[in-house]
Amino acid sequence: MHPRRYLFLICLIAALPPLVFAESEIPGWGKAKWGMSYPEVSKLYELSKWEAGDTPISKLKNRIKIMGHEFGVAFYFDERSVNGKLYKVVLARFDTTKMDSSWLNSIKNILVEKYGNPTLFDIKDKMKISMWKKPLGHLKLTTLTGKTVMCAIEYISVREASEKL
Repeated sequence: MHPRRYLFLICLIAALPPLVFAESEIPGWGKAKWGMSYPEVSKLYELSKWEAGDTPISKLKNRIKIMGHEFGVAFYFDERSVNGKLYKVVLARFDTTKMDSSWLNSIKNILVEKYGNPTLFDIKDKMKISMWKKPLGHLKLTTLTGKTVMCAIEYISVREASEKL
């Protein structure tokens, strides 16, 4: 083999790991992106009416399945109006009937595969919290085992309030 070909192969191999192991950004959840208005999000997903209370929340009408488990999805907006801008999405599952919590590790592994290793990790009794911090958004995975098995996945915008999501 010619020396130029060796050099080319070495450069190609050196460039592959960053491309193969590139971590995803967090610009929102699914097709919904930070700063989208309520009407824009409702064109992408079938949302219920606003939830009661002070916080402007609208939930996905149907649950989604992750690893065979149903999760509720809540979209958080900065105001309860057509001008309300998306700043957080929470996926949650609570289960008091099954004691099998092995699937929680699989959820974390999926997130690690997509976003890399968590920036922060904390254990408080039976609760585990993993946090990924990216320039466009944060991701927080909270799991709880015991009498209740809980999994919450929070996608959170990091835009400044002055940018008026």
